[in-house]
Amino acid sequence: MLNYNDTTIAYLVVLVILIISGMLSTTAGIVIILIITLLYVSLLVIASARIQMNFHIKAINRGSKEKAKVALTFDDGPDENTTLRILDILEKHKIKAAFFCIGSRIEKNRGILKQISDRGHIIGNHSWSHAFIFDFYLPGKMVREIEKTDAIIKEITGKEPEYFRPPYGVTNPFLSKALKRTGHTVIGWSLRTFDTMKNKQQVLNKLETEISNGGIILFHDTNPETAELLEQAIDIIKNKGMEIIRLDYLMNDEFTE
Repeated sequence: MLNYNDTTIAYLVVLVILIISGMLSTTAGIVIILIITLLYVSLLVIASARIQMNFHIKAINRGSKEKAKVALTFDDGPDENTTLRILDILEKHKIKAAFFCIGSRIEKNRGILKQISDRGHIIGNHSWSHAFIFDFYLPGKMVREIEKTDAIIKEITGKEPEYFRPPYGVTNPFLSKALKRTGHTVIGWSLRTFDTMKNKQQVLNKLETEISNGGIILFHDTNPETAELLEQAIDIIKNKGMEIIRLDYLMNDEFTE
């Protein structure tokens, strides 16, 4: 499987060989070097945006394909308007989910975070700021954001988060270094519902056609429409004969990838 270290070493070795062989002395050689460099940079960009490639960081993106079980995850909360509605729906259906929470939102909604924990759901770390430029932070600043979020979660719930989901699902070498220091298990997803971008029917159609065994499904508990469609989404999953279990149970069910 491709990864950042092996790919970078291979690129540098090829580059050195081309330079030593005199490629820089010809127009054709320079073009070849530029093409190889462009391909290398393009791969870095694509791999950074696709957590499922496990290029920079080993992430758990699904459970076993052999068993009809899936896990629900919710990002970007806690939200004062939507999270409690989602918690009530999950409780009605006796479902436990995973909530990847943003530290700055937790600070404003401490009581809601406590309810997430008290109702038996997993709370994961989703950074403090979820800033658009988070991926450009140096490792030290990333570590401070992650540890600050860990601290407020532990203060409120008494539990230190084990799991981390990168903002926007973007990974890079800086985040890899940061997570080696914090020790979190990285969680991706197998099915992104795009519930913040698509309308209700589009989300349900996507779920109907793309859900599969071992799926880790990504929703957002900041989106009112997610609460409105959640019961229908649960029905779709159950009608396919799949059991909805908590993320850690899915991960420990023999095999994950």
